[in-house]
Amino acid sequence: MKLTGAIQTFEPIFEREGITHSQEAAIYYVLSVTNSSLNFTETLREARKMRRTVSQRGLTKGRDYLLRKGYLAKVLLVCSGEGEYEQRGWGYIPLHPKMVFKENEAYLREIYDPEDFLIREKHVEELYGAYEDNYGNYGLKIEKGCITLQYSRKWIVSYIASLIASSESKVKTLSMILSGLRIFKEPYRRYYEDEIEKGLKIRMIFGGEEELDEIEEVKDMRNRYEDNVEIRYSPTISRTSKSFIIDDTLAMDGKKLLPLNRNGEGDGERLSYIGILYIKEEECVKNLRRDFEDVWERSKALI
Repeated sequence: MKLTGAIQTFEPIFEREGITHSQEAAIYYVLSVTNSSLNFTETLREARKMRRTVSQRGLTKGRDYLLRKGYLAKVLLVCSGEGEYEQRGWGYIPLHPKMVFKENEAYLREIYDPEDFLIREKHVEELYGAYEDNYGNYGLKIEKGCITLQYSRKWIVSYIASLIASSESKVKTLSMILSGLRIFKEPYRRYYEDEIEKGLKIRMIFGGEEELDEIEEVKDMRNRYEDNVEIRYSPTISRTSKSFIIDDTLAMDGKKLLPLNRNGEGDGERLSYIGILYIKEEECVKNLRRDFEDVWERSKALI
């Protein structure tokens, strides 16, 4: 696989995001997709094979920007399902390259002529298989157990969208407790609508003080897909609560970290969430499902 073409495609995406070390960020991201076992020293060595000018400081800065911008999540703890936790050697979990490319496709079409765009699209598509081989069906490197992550809002929103849009996952139900409705904003909304039209059923409870236009936009989606979308409101939901359940196989119990000061960066610029994802852990998923149903019974339909 030729990685330089993919790196050159992601670089303008990251530069557009305001990542000052966009070249190093693109190299780090592509290497993390193609080889999930590399530690930082090994990644730096591989990076210098492609660009001699890559420095340790630049690669560190590029990685840290990717974290804050939501293209990586940081692994804090892993349990493989045998009851023993691991803390070392896991590093970071990248977003599926398909999500990154699709979310920025319109921009790339603007800056490249049609023929060049098709070449770049092909380069990125070659990464899809590598990502799925390295990170598995759930994009987490494990197929059973639990993993604790620190991440930004963009990472988790894009991650959920990547799961329901995956041709391999065949998700039937998605249940969510969130503080707001932003998960249905573009560019993510189209992924949900595509899957709803194929039969996906969504139940969501929110508890935030949303803008009227956002509520009306979601009402419109619910009205168009009333057999598949149910949205309810509960004032008891904490603004720090974030959870979701996919079928009976994957669930997340997450919390938003409260800012330490009022001058911090915005949600998309901060590792502001910590969540535990449970994969094929029947009792854990069942407990989160029970909690969801309890809140659902006490909530009100979005009229």
